[in-house]
Amino acid sequence: MPLKTVLITGCGSNSIGSALAKEFHMRGHRVFATGRSANEMDHELSILGMQTFPLDVTSEKSISEAVTKVSAATDGRLDILINSAGLMHIMPFADTHLSDVRSQMEVNVIGVWAVTHASLPLLLEAKGLVVNFGSVNEVFCPPFFAAYNASKAAVEAMGRTIRRELGLFGVRVVTLKTGSVKSSLFANAPAIVLPERSLYAPVRDWIEGRGFTASGRFMDVDEYSRAVVTDLLREDVRPVIWRGGLVWVAWFISWLGWETIMDQALIKGNHLHKLRYTGTAEGLKSA
Repeated sequence: MPLKTVLITGCGSNSIGSALAKEFHMRGHRVFATGRSANEMDHELSILGMQTFPLDVTSEKSISEAVTKVSAATDGRLDILINSAGLMHIMPFADTHLSDVRSQMEVNVIGVWAVTHASLPLLLEAKGLVVNFGSVNEVFCPPFFAAYNASKAAVEAMGRTIRRELGLFGVRVVTLKTGSVKSSLFANAPAIVLPERSLYAPVRDWIEGRGFTASGRFMDVDEYSRAVVTDLLREDVRPVIWRGGLVWVAWFISWLGWETIMDQALIKGNHLHKLRYTGTAEGLKSA
């Protein structure tokens, strides 16, 4: 198999992006590993011999500079772009500030759009592959992740659309339908602090303590990366790749369309069945 040039965003320490970069590099491919800043990147990547540099997906200037570096090093070609940069905001919808929603979308959606758009000339030249991160959250839609879930649904819709637009020109687009993975995404999410008069104050300890993660089945990030890299290097790469913890459950649910059953399971599983509303925020109590 010919060696590939691979540009990966979001290569922070203990991240999926970093693990993917190491796996591609170990298999002999040329990896350009990037992160929002040099300080936030996994420093092991440069030690291993990969070319690393900053790429802030919210900055047009940073994106342009990074793509220019890749173009100069590859004669204007890019085989694989992996949009791994992302963040996660966890908070009940009623308590979420609009500024947090905007920052979530700026990184997870507009950042993917901007990097892919800037890299398009290189991808067209190489008839390359765009890899975006979806999530099983788009299937489950668990409570308290409204902004994150919405961002992943948007990325999946974007990927499906540009796959149809760019396929004519030889550019393929893949969505990684990612389940639970042991990475820095949860760890880097801001602390959850509910307002004093939150509608969800009776279950404050559960939400702020992230009780919803306690029973999660998380796949090891290196195991995930090995499987995904193998998937991506196939000649007949699938447009949607399901990998990570609980993906088989998500796939089954999406196939059956058990929306009402999922509502009941997630309401009870997140202790929301314990609440009852009596007409005012002060009147919300444990049932």
